[in-house]
Amino acid sequence: IKMRRIMGQKNQGIFIMFTDPPNTRHSLSLPLSLSLSLWGHPVPPDKVALKILDKTRMDVQAQRQLAREIANTERLQHPNVVRLYEVVETPCRLYLVLEYAGGGDLHTRICDRGKMAADCCKVAFAQILFHNNMIIHRDLKAENVLFTARGCVKVADFGFSTRVPGVDRALDTFCGSPPYAAPELFRDESYLGPPVDVWALGVLLFFMATGTMPFRADTLGKLRRCVLDGAYAVPPWVPGPCQRLIKGMLRPLPEDRHAVDQIFACSATVSHH
Repeated sequence: IKMRRIMGQKNQGIFIMFTDPPNTRHSLSLPLSLSLSLWGHPVPPDKVALKILDKTRMDVQAQRQLAREIANTERLQHPNVVRLYEVVETPCRLYLVLEYAGGGDLHTRICDRGKMAADCCKVAFAQILFHNNMIIHRDLKAENVLFTARGCVKVADFGFSTRVPGVDRALDTFCGSPPYAAPELFRDESYLGPPVDVWALGVLLFFMATGTMPFRADTLGKLRRCVLDGAYAVPPWVPGPCQRLIKGMLRPLPEDRHAVDQIFACSATVSHH
């Protein structure tokens, strides 16, 4: 078993038993500070999440994507980003030991409970924002916004993320989920990373505030046309500051969209510090 340390803590005797390959038993030692609770065998007080990847099914592109996910998650030491504790490699699998967020994801929460109350929406959206223009997420969506048991927001899944040397570096790979994709992605042209993430944040805020998506269609072609036409309407009952912020983020031209600094300054967000 090969294990690469991420945070540099010293192993102190916590063991996980697993089989890899099948019928071959291995013991994996992890830091005591992780206090693991896995596979129904609790070791209080905390838990971690495991992302298990089958190496035999990973092509070159998948390997590169995973390498970016690991590198960028390591760089983003932020209280509202899911933390990566360990990367463990066995002959057949890779195990990513991640911070556990046991409160479910934003998409499920809104589908089950409906739109968020205005105050809850402000606090949650403020936690989704984080300053790092050098790392572009490229897959911001409600399914990748998690909650801890105490309601703290954690942004997850940096598999499509990329690190750029400057905010003006053009990218050319279509990434992410089409309902959250900016118009420039549907035009099959090069794009700047930060405005693409800002657009996705606008879709997220609309979903949080209304319980529905701004762009809805039954085919990808129709969805593309809705996005390119900017065919959406914010319900009039959404508070004015929130409406203005959504409209500032969902502007068709990337150069007209709010920058992250403007979003932080907007009165529709609140500090969570």
